[in-house]
Amino acid sequence: MIFTTYTYALFLASVFVVHWLAPARTRSWVLILASYGFYATWDWRYLALLLGVSLFNWTYARFVLARSDDAPVWPGIAVNLSALGYFKYTNFFVQTAGSLVHAAGGSWHPRIFDITLPLGVSFFTFQGVAYLIDVASGEAPFQSLRNFMLYKAFWPQLIAGPIIRPAEIREQIEGTRSLCYEDVSEGTRRILRGAFKKIVLADSLAPQVDLAFLANGTPHALDTIAGTIGFGLQIYFDFSAYSDFAIGSARLFGFRFPENFDWPYQARSPQDFWNRWHMTLSRWIRDYVFTPLSFATRAHPQWRPFWLIVAMGLCGLWHGAQWTFVLWGVWHGIFLAAQQTALKPLFSSTTRVAVVAGWLITMVVVFAGWLLFRAPSLAVATGHLKALFTLAGGRRPALVRENSVLIIAGIAILSVGAALTHSRIAALFKPVLESARTRTWLRPAFYACMLAAVIVLDQEAKAFVYFQF
Repeated sequence: MIFTTYTYALFLASVFVVHWLAPARTRSWVLILASYGFYATWDWRYLALLLGVSLFNWTYARFVLARSDDAPVWPGIAVNLSALGYFKYTNFFVQTAGSLVHAAGGSWHPRIFDITLPLGVSFFTFQGVAYLIDVASGEAPFQSLRNFMLYKAFWPQLIAGPIIRPAEIREQIEGTRSLCYEDVSEGTRRILRGAFKKIVLADSLAPQVDLAFLANGTPHALDTIAGTIGFGLQIYFDFSAYSDFAIGSARLFGFRFPENFDWPYQARSPQDFWNRWHMTLSRWIRDYVFTPLSFATRAHPQWRPFWLIVAMGLCGLWHGAQWTFVLWGVWHGIFLAAQQTALKPLFSSTTRVAVVAGWLITMVVVFAGWLLFRAPSLAVATGHLKALFTLAGGRRPALVRENSVLIIAGIAILSVGAALTHSRIAALFKPVLESARTRTWLRPAFYACMLAAVIVLDQEAKAFVYFQF
């Protein structure tokens, strides 16, 4: 069930009514059953996986980790990662082993297994690992199985995050929530904003990006530039739209999720970008991968840049079982390490020239990384890099229409301009934005225009980019 379909709108409205009409003591069960029903619309056979992982994590934390300070956490982590490893990485490792044998002169052709990747398995696996580590570190486990099942399976965050930790939602789950106008109003606005980003912006860019990255295409330099910039915009609008849907849907039921994006394309350094992009994942990688590795080698601080690269390489591998994702993560890790070493004087300087230079370098790094992220294979990525460095095709694209290049350029200019100036514009027009006339007339008219654009341009429901992870 995709968030941008009328089916989801009907589902959300139905659950909203049933949830708030139900007695307070049964509302959690309403949300749990709705969440499992939501997941079953994709493939009911994997309900057993979601339920099994939930029962294991609750039991291991409640009856093993919480009862002994010496209880090992690694068996619980291993169980969580085993499901992810089997479904997501079995064929990746088999194919890699076959390639290594072939490179060494052998002739082994491994069997490729027919394995379907369960929807959202990467996200609820990371959530389970974080939960066990937090409990082992002193966080109180959920005492109630019902509350934990809701924490684990609540559908807005189940498929693609945000990756929520117990401390961020425990009081909301265990406490009494009430229906209020502010939650409904803000939740509805966030959902509308997400629909606009997804349908009007992201889905409009998707066909042109797909053309630029055809596996059998021969791109010109302008195809590479347009496709890479277009994908950088598409994935931002797409994934931030999913986060808006998730945050807005949860808000309708009285839950407040952490934000996942904060104008990432105004970042002035690689670290600043990752503090603004997919923020819940960035914190997860920092707290559960990079920090433990750095702490283990704290007597040798010179290893810190290396662990940054390793952590980001693992972040890339988490995104997908392809070497393009690994290289994307390593690429970002290299520049995160460079920010702390060779480029530290530039990124730590507050002069206007240094700030502008830092922003430009960061954007080049980020969008060059998107080329690796989007390319379906290393061969396609290599073809694009070759076209870019040889300036193949001059000023004419081979795959993308010229009008599309102009549209992508226009959206890029408007998006970057909005990212860099939104705070100043908001401060400048604050009296107007907060006036009674604006609240009464302008805002409703603005939301009506957004809704009209969504309805007019909604032609075919397209899955969110991060559903594949």
